[in-house]
Amino acid sequence: MEPAQIPWFPAWGIDFFQPVSDSKKIIETWLEIRPSERWVMISGTVAASERHLWAVWAQATRNEEYGKMVARTIDAEFIRILSGTHQIRVAFERAGIRNGDEFSWILYLPKHPGFDEFGQSIIYPSNADNLELEKQASQAMTWLDGDLLTARPTPHSDGPIRLGIGETIFEKIETTMITHAAAANL
Repeated sequence: MEPAQIPWFPAWGIDFFQPVSDSKKIIETWLEIRPSERWVMISGTVAASERHLWAVWAQATRNEEYGKMVARTIDAEFIRILSGTHQIRVAFERAGIRNGDEFSWILYLPKHPGFDEFGQSIIYPSNADNLELEKQASQAMTWLDGDLLTARPTPHSDGPIRLGIGETIFEKIETTMITHAAAANL
């Protein structure tokens, strides 16, 4: 039996025209232009894969659904779990945009579709709104001084170091980062 294919996470890479020189300004711009708090911008090195982003999303939206978020907003909760910490400030230091970053990801966090009688996600969210999401992501890129990256999230050797995990064997980055995110609620 073949393993189920992981759907694409609603993520768009931004290749900045120049390395970030004023991260505070980029973040302020992002917070002004994003359509809602369901849109998140993270460092390009901290998204290891579709599976990694869906795992973090599943925990963040589960916490949202059950009223158990540590953060006040879903975007901050996602970044907190991605960073594997309870501390919001530390989470943004680890996974947020920093001076010197050359690329980032903007993500859309769909609402959770609900749970079955066993507490498992019913399905991953529908991709029906992808066209509208693509349009919103494209508009954001013009404000953030960058071009669309055609790549999808893949492991980056700096990702585990940036998230506070430390060095890891390259082939184990995705697994290590998913495990790290799972520890955020422990």
